[in-house]
Amino acid sequence: MSVAALIVAAGQGTRFGAKIPKQFFPLGGKPILFHSIEIFQNMAEFDEIYLVLPRDQVAGFHKRYDLKKYPKLVGFGPGHARRQDSVFAGLSVMPPTTDLVAIHDAVRPFAPPEAIAEAIERAREMGAAILAAPAVDTPKLCRENGRIVRTLERSQVWLAQTPQVFRYSLIRRAYEQVIADSAEVTDDAAAVERLDHPVEVVAATRPNPKITHPEDLEFAEWLLRRR
Repeated sequence: MSVAALIVAAGQGTRFGAKIPKQFFPLGGKPILFHSIEIFQNMAEFDEIYLVLPRDQVAGFHKRYDLKKYPKLVGFGPGHARRQDSVFAGLSVMPPTTDLVAIHDAVRPFAPPEAIAEAIERAREMGAAILAAPAVDTPKLCRENGRIVRTLERSQVWLAQTPQVFRYSLIRRAYEQVIADSAEVTDDAAAVERLDHPVEVVAATRPNPKITHPEDLEFAEWLLRRR
């Protein structure tokens, strides 16, 4: 069974406030993106890795970086302004013979391999499984003005992370439907949910932060030193 990783690294990182997209910002001496690539390069479960990059980075990427250490890295796709369009571009680069694909945000450089392996097994059985973290604070459903509508049951609230693992045929069909409906989704699981297909959650076994703001990089450096 062919298992591939699709790493989405097409964002411009405007909230990060740097001159370069945050996925190329150094963490422990190398770009954040390469920490994410190494997760899948080092896992025996994965056969291939595909990247979705900013359009101006695709052509010369292999010249700017030494990729010999990443033999599983086999394909590149051009990014778009919206994440969902970037993901679909990446899926379109992958061969249709792919069985499972793990879609991952490049700026989550600490995704735990043991949880990823479990998500792969769940996806083999159910078709879709994502890494997530259970809510630890009491969640409130609010209106746009900040007024609370009601308190949600904490035990039923999970915060979605990546990677999110799917049968390739399922996630491809889900995104084709998103495009046909001119819909918007904020993560890949939401696209599959629109098909009324079940998606399972797998608890992330270690911190799996998304680097969004400069202070997140400080936390990432601390996590890296703890390894």
